[in-house]
Amino acid sequence: MISIQSWIGTILAAVVMTGCSENRQPVAASSGHHVVVMYQADPLADVHVRLYATPDGPVLAEAISAMNGHVHFDRLPSPQPAEYFVSLESISDGGWMLDSKFGKAATSALRLKSLDEKTSQQLTLPRGAVRPFSTHKP
Repeated sequence: MISIQSWIGTILAAVVMTGCSENRQPVAASSGHHVVVMYQADPLADVHVRLYATPDGPVLAEAISAMNGHVHFDRLPSPQPAEYFVSLESISDGGWMLDSKFGKAATSALRLKSLDEKTSQQLTLPRGAVRPFSTHKP
């Protein structure tokens, strides 16, 4: 018979070995449904990307960009719409934020074609889309 102390030790060992994970996205593979988020020719990490069929409809798919800017969508609707409306939100603590107009699909002006597993599309953000955090007023 297993003692309570032995049982607790086994559970603690399992927790330590598996670790705790937060909602972190793995780096996207080179195949699958993915998009690359870019700003001024550099990949942009820690961006929550949401896809919609209409500018004010429900979220159809969402994922977070990895260090290489890749966003891998595990689930997409079937059939997919011909075009997705896109909203973006920064989840970075790196001293920057996205312009608030990108937070809603209706105001972001960002669009993607239907995604397939063989090709990647880029979401290239315009100049001024990323702003540094500032604690003082000019």
